[in-house]
Amino acid sequence: MKFNTWLLASLCCINLAAQTPSDLLNVLFPQGDKIQGGNFTGTVWVKPLLPADSTLNASIGNVVFEPKARSKWHKHPGGQTLLALDGMGYYQEKGKPLQILRKGDTVRCPTDVEHWHGASLDHWFVQLAITPEHPKGRVIWLHEVGEEAYSAGIAKQQEALSSLQDLGERHQHIVAVAALTAKGDLEQLKTALNAALDAKLTVNELKETLVHLYAYCGFPRSIQGLNSLMAVLETRKAQGITDEMGRAATPIPEDFIKYERGKKVLESLTGQPQVTPPKSGYGAFSPEMDVFLKEHLFADIFGRDVLSYQDREVATITALTCLGGVEPMLKNHIGIALNLGMTEAQMGDLMGIVEANIGAKEAEAGRKVLSETVQARK
Repeated sequence: MKFNTWLLASLCCINLAAQTPSDLLNVLFPQGDKIQGGNFTGTVWVKPLLPADSTLNASIGNVVFEPKARSKWHKHPGGQTLLALDGMGYYQEKGKPLQILRKGDTVRCPTDVEHWHGASLDHWFVQLAITPEHPKGRVIWLHEVGEEAYSAGIAKQQEALSSLQDLGERHQHIVAVAALTAKGDLEQLKTALNAALDAKLTVNELKETLVHLYAYCGFPRSIQGLNSLMAVLETRKAQGITDEMGRAATPIPEDFIKYERGKKVLESLTGQPQVTPPKSGYGAFSPEMDVFLKEHLFADIFGRDVLSYQDREVATITALTCLGGVEPMLKNHIGIALNLGMTEAQMGDLMGIVEANIGAKEAEAGRKVLSETVQARK
């Protein structure tokens, strides 16, 4: 197998300034072919970049996996090299522990060893695949990756997140911003926004947090929060402070069916299959509400990838705790956060930040719901 080392080095050193999978497709490479089914579970986009020739006896292709999408088990007679360009993915060889892949990771798939790879539970994954030619073919496809094998990746991802033990600095700032926005304390909100910007949260991350909150505390609070952010940015600019704008949301492909996309997102959040149409509850009583929630809240809002699912649940739990009187919804979202890998200790810290910014009454009510939710899961 002959490699053009200059070409490979150039591919590894491409400026990956774009921060999202679709950005990488649009900026680095043309849009690939959309593939659903066949040798993949979920949706992937494949773009062949270079065919094998006498100089480079290997083909190079770019592959984008939507969250939870993955390949079948397969093997390469000539082996394969994977370069993780963005997002978070899973890789596993038969009989070995699963690996979590992040931007910058590389994997050498051994010759004729069964393996699979794809996206994690709640992240897109972008990979560059370098596959040598071989008389037996470049790839031999096998069987699908079952839910049990895929769930091992989710468990490992959650274990890594749980090792943090307490709420990270990024989420501490999101809690403060969400709490003060929900309560409408605009002067303290400006202080919290300044602190978040100083901690290197981007303008778009804070803007997205404030936009997300309209679904839980209404347009008036959300718009007041956005106006406060605009005022803070103007003041900082006058002081000579340049804040990072950050990446924008990846455009949602027009061919996605919103209701089905929202259903998929909700299943990822809860870890439970969604019965459609609902047979009971508010969704059955008001089918319109079921459609609005899946198409707008979970497809349009949760589908915007400026914030992770954990980021959004931190903001949501904070807002619901501060509003009060919505304990069933708060319990559901605490359950989602636990499903996404957050710990009881981290959410206990969240309640402590609510107490410091809003008051003991709201925090104690939130702690009670947290305790009940954790006990119910044991």
